[in-house]
Order: sequence, then structure tokens, then C-alpha cells
Amino acid sequence: MTGGWATPTESSALGALATILLALCYGSLTRANLWKSLIGTISISGSLLFIIVGATTFAQLLSFSGATAGLVETIQSSQFSQNTVLIGMLAILLILGFFIDQTSIMMITLPFYMPILRTTGVDLVWFGILYLLCMQIGLLTPPFGLLLFVLKGVAPPGISVGTIYRAAIPYVWLTLLMMALIFVFPAIVTAFVTN
Repeated sequence: MTGGWATPTESSALGALATILLALCYGSLTRANLWKSLIGTISISGSLLFIIVGATTFAQLLSFSGATAGLVETIQSSQFSQNTVLIGMLAILLILGFFIDQTSIMMITLPFYMPILRTTGVDLVWFGILYLLCMQIGLLTPPFGLLLFVLKGVAPPGISVGTIYRAAIPYVWLTLLMMALIFVFPAIVTAFVTN
């Protein structure tokens, strides 16, 4: 993907093919393992589709009810500066990252955030990078940090969850520092965007 050789969908297909070939090489490509992986895929895909259906319905209800327009008007009529509004939006993302998975956060917040960003004239690429960094922090913060559970799953048996939480703290602080730098110096991101 990074080299431009394949689209995200093609890269996913290549990754699945490579996994099947590795399982074949290790002799673990059995019907039972294949069935378990298919059931797991159906479970994850089904839950994601339900989230997307719910979020799409939520966005449509917000649009038809006028809630989004009302929120945008309220923010525009408030005395808050643009930076205060943006920091508040990012803070909401960080707080949601403690409790909700990233797909759900995106589906819940984007129907509100996009109209606000468009009316305030914020560079969407710049804010998108900050948004994704907030999502990354959500993957590393307890109690719902998905990457923390992955690390616990591959860590040696003597490593406790608390140790993993403490090990993630420097990465969270470094990401927050990077966000602050991007917020103060937008050219870090926007200098490489053609248009």
C-alpha cells in the first residue's frame, strides 16, 4: 500500500493469502482451524456492519432532526475561539477512547464534527491527522485499549496487565506531544499536501 503497488483491498487479499500459505507451511491449515477463523471473521464483520448500520441511521436522524445544524449554530454563536472548539473536540475523542472502540467513535463523532469543521474553515487533512492520533491513543489507554490486550496475549506468562499499562504510558505521552506540535505548527502536516 505504501509503495503504491496495491490498494487497501488488494493488500488485505494478499495478507490473507500470505496467512494461508504460512499456515500451510507450518502444517496448521486444518478444517477445524479454517472453520474457527471463518467464524471469527463472520463475528467481527457482522459486528462492524451493525455498527455501520446504526451509525448511518444515527447520522440520518441527526440530519433530519436538525440536531447537527443546531449544534453548529450553537458553537458558532458561542464566544469560544476556534482553537478552544478544536481542543474540546480532540479532548472528547481522547475521553471516548477510554471506553469505546475506534470504529464506534468515528461513527458517533464524525456526523457532528464534519459540519463544524466545514463551517469553521479548518484544514480537514490537518484535523484528520490529529483525529487519527487520538484514535491511536485510544488503542493504548485502559480499560478498552485493544493493543494492550494484544500485547498481553503475546507477552510471556510472567508479564502482568499492569506492567503492560505502564509500558504504554511513554507512547501515549509521545503521541500527545506529537499532537501538540502538529496543533501549534500545522505546516508539519500541511506542507506536504498539494491541494
